[in-house]
Amino acid sequence: PYQISSPVIFKLLSHRPHFRCAILMLQDEFGKRMVSRPGDIGWCRLAINTQLLARVNYLKKVKKNNFKPPPKVESCLIRIEPRRPPPPINFVEWDALIKIAFERHNRVLKNNF
Repeated sequence: PYQISSPVIFKLLSHRPHFRCAILMLQDEFGKRMVSRPGDIGWCRLAINTQLLARVNYLKKVKKNNFKPPPKVESCLIRIEPRRPPPPINFVEWDALIKIAFERHNRVLKNNF
């Protein structure tokens, strides 16, 4: 089920020893958010954290009519390759900072602190 995608991605990225690469089928909207860049509409905490820990590539859209029975959403294939070595940061503290920064999208960042 696609609703568990985010926890699975971060569990995969925290796995030791690192895997070489992973090809995953995800909901298309989720996959596009993972590969978004600063300034894009999909730029979010998910994109920042996954791109910090790995190189993420959008490979291909998979139409829902390729499945029997067809799901309600489109899918995509994403390639994830962990960065080696991983960045020298405390990920829990980093994620907490990013969470604060993205809690209120319409507010100025300095007002969140």
